[in-house]
Amino acid sequence: MRYSLFTILFLLTILNGYSQDNFYFSQYFQVGPAINPAFTGIDNFLDVKINYRNQWAGFDDSPSTNYIGVNGYIKKDAIQSYREYALRISNPDIIDSLSNIQSSLKSNIKHGIGGHIIYDRQGPFEQISGFFNYAIHIPIGFKTNLSIGASASITSNRIDLSKIILTKPDEDEYFQQLIAQGGKNTYFDINPGFAFYGENWYLSYAAFKAIRTSIASDEVLDYDKSIDHNILMGLKFNLSTTTKLLPSAYYSYNNKVNNQWEANVKVMFNEKPWFGVSYRNTKAMVFMAGVYINNVFNISYSYDYTLSNLNNYNNGSHELHFGLMLNKKDLKSPYLW
Repeated sequence: MRYSLFTILFLLTILNGYSQDNFYFSQYFQVGPAINPAFTGIDNFLDVKINYRNQWAGFDDSPSTNYIGVNGYIKKDAIQSYREYALRISNPDIIDSLSNIQSSLKSNIKHGIGGHIIYDRQGPFEQISGFFNYAIHIPIGFKTNLSIGASASITSNRIDLSKIILTKPDEDEYFQQLIAQGGKNTYFDINPGFAFYGENWYLSYAAFKAIRTSIASDEVLDYDKSIDHNILMGLKFNLSTTTKLLPSAYYSYNNKVNNQWEANVKVMFNEKPWFGVSYRNTKAMVFMAGVYINNVFNISYSYDYTLSNLNNYNNGSHELHFGLMLNKKDLKSPYLW
């Protein structure tokens, strides 16, 4: 599809107003390390995820987002009991108890390492981002952990000038500037975050674009550089031995654009099938369902239904998730549920 310059200017306004410098998924809980790098390595297995989102289905060249990520962890083997190496005393348990106080924290610390690639397309606009994540998970109590993480990312934005049509392109100053500067820019970002979590809850904060450096800048396509503040939280309630209630919320704040929040609730049965519903403050309802097929594969789908008049002009948004859980040793669902 080809676009007039008026359409391009309009889309640029939309991009700046809704901070499309960043991706969005309705199933945000499936891509935790992309929302907050502190979640990298939170699960004790190698986690591979593929997500695809088609927004405003029915429009030509409607926005789409593609995601692929791999995240794992590194943890030292448990330290052996000092009893095996201690001199014989009347009560060798004393040595173990004292040594365990010093060694338990070190033996339970783990490091998360991973990365992901995101490709986002909206009409003539394209964005591709690559992230490398690291996090350290530290027990700060018997049932509470603190994770501190950061990601380093490179983001490239581009406008496909071949899709722009003008009656007199040589006389349009703005279009000539786009051609001269190539219609693209590239940034390097540092994105820190932290998370507190236990077996049945988590609370996290991350600051994306906390440090942004221009690699190749285009003054015409000068994308938003303000910090995005992401808050993600969730709870798990055991309604019975086989049924769990999983509410969660996601809030994104930026001082230059409209803030966005979303709250959802899911119900899971026997650690396998789950169903959920979500509400977003941009006047949208999300219906979702998924299943952990076995100890390796999981899949889920969500559908966004727009509650505004825009629903008359599109068929909603579709999102598909596919996951691989490699070297997983238990039958429990992943941490972010």
